Amino acid sequence: MADHEYEVRAPRAAQGQLRYGRCSTRAASALLLAALLAVSCTSVVRYSDGLVDGSTGRTWFTRLPATLGGTAGFAIGVPVDVAVFVPAWLVYRSQPKETRDPLSVFLFPSFVLWKVGVLLGAPFDFVEWGTYRWWRQAPPLTADEREAIEREWDKLEFFSEYPVTPIHPLPLPAAVDRG
Repeated sequence: MADHEYEVRAPRAAQGQLRYGRCSTRAASALLLAALLAVSCTSVVRYSDGLVDGSTGRTWFTRLPATLGGTAGFAIGVPVDVAVFVPAWLVYRSQPKETRDPLSVFLFPSFVLWKVGVLLGAPFDFVEWGTYRWWRQAPPLTADEREAIEREWDKLEFFSEYPVTPIHPLPLPAAVDRG
């Protein structure tokens, strides 16, 4: 009996479950990736804006490739804009007149490719941050910059509860030494 080889297999039901388990894992991974991309779109746009902005402390080492990539992306997007003009026109006409924005509808591919092209500066930004920016302190804000930041915060609706009730400290007892 030692000469016979026996093959051990999992039951067919278990094999099917394993196969479907892999499939559902792939589907769940794809769904998670899509959710992360949808949620993080705003942060990607902010980051790409910062790659070409000189006030963020980035040097030309980062800003030049980002600017060239953004320009190339926008230029590549213009023929795409022309190719999708009819569907874009249908989308534009389906929107309420009060909220129509022709630039955001008709130039959408160009704007997306512009932001993607700007991300070509990301590797340069990583190198610049690792060798130069991480150890530098941020320059102090000027009075004008601080005022602009405060105006931006005032425009936000987070702090719109008026009138504000001031909170005063309790009066000190007479027995406390005021030093």
